[in-house]
Amino acid sequence: MKLSSIILKIAEKMDGQRSLNASLHVLRGKRSGQTLQDVDYFSVKPYFSILPKLSESTFTEAITSLQRSELINETEGLVTVTEKGRQLAKELREYHFDGWQYRGREEIFFLRLVLLVQTLSQLRNSQNSFYPITNDRKIQQFVKKVLRSLQDTRQNSARSFAEELILAVEMTGISDLQASLLTHRLTGAEATGWTWEQLEECTREDADSLQLEFLEAIHRLITVSECEKAEETLPILNQLAGGIRIESPLTDSTAITKRLFDQGLPMEEIALIRRLKVNTIEDHITEIATNDDNFPILRFVDQADIEAVQQEIKKNDVKRLRVLKEKFPHLSYFQLRLILSTTKGELV
Repeated sequence: MKLSSIILKIAEKMDGQRSLNASLHVLRGKRSGQTLQDVDYFSVKPYFSILPKLSESTFTEAITSLQRSELINETEGLVTVTEKGRQLAKELREYHFDGWQYRGREEIFFLRLVLLVQTLSQLRNSQNSFYPITNDRKIQQFVKKVLRSLQDTRQNSARSFAEELILAVEMTGISDLQASLLTHRLTGAEATGWTWEQLEECTREDADSLQLEFLEAIHRLITVSECEKAEETLPILNQLAGGIRIESPLTDSTAITKRLFDQGLPMEEIALIRRLKVNTIEDHITEIATNDDNFPILRFVDQADIEAVQQEIKKNDVKRLRVLKEKFPHLSYFQLRLILSTTKGELV
């Protein structure tokens, strides 16, 4: 799985409407009003925050590869996908990330998993003392709590969890490569988890591609571990997945603004109370609108203007604020962003 392929998928969604940096912000999970609006409007939530530490140089290298292959073009700061690029994007397999819901918390899940596997493996071999794979006290305390919930003998618990893991992997539908990466990253009593360098040498795939495959596999494993029937069919994994999915898509600061907004306070007063600029509160309100299907947009924009803007979007496939502003100069950028947020791409 190549980074360039993921960028191509995102670029195809934003075709001709956003700059290259928009894709970078999505992959890094930037919490700005514009990016949070984009991920919803262009339906790229699965890719949000899957690579929070993505470097500028790595991103540029992937972009250069796409440009040299004549898959994308950049004109006046906007990215368009060529016909060749659109064809390739269709041929690429569907990816199964869920970055919007996990936002890096998949690492917590995996640390819980790898520590539990290590512990059960050591206990099965009657080794009560060993160096844990992670020094994170919260992870250690969590795994101890899971261990206390297991009523069976050490041998049976280790066997039950192994069977549960096999079942879960089958349920995910991940590839053989992903299953192999997952198992090779685990540590047991007599086996140490492989490094990315070792996996790179063994598979002859570059480490960046392998880590993307691994990330997708973890996302799918968490998904099956927290599904409706998982408490019964995958009880241990269901515990490990507890609290991994974010409870609210809003940033902490936006959540505070929402509490005041729900009390009916105007933006200027909220800004005064919170000692923030009105522009910042506008970003928060836009973020709230993006995540609330029942957002009271009529408090800010007339129904006639909403319909007029939506018709323009549908007729000319326009999603750029500057273009919409030229068409509707009497509306502010904030009002236009709200209309785009509540439209959620349904007209596209």
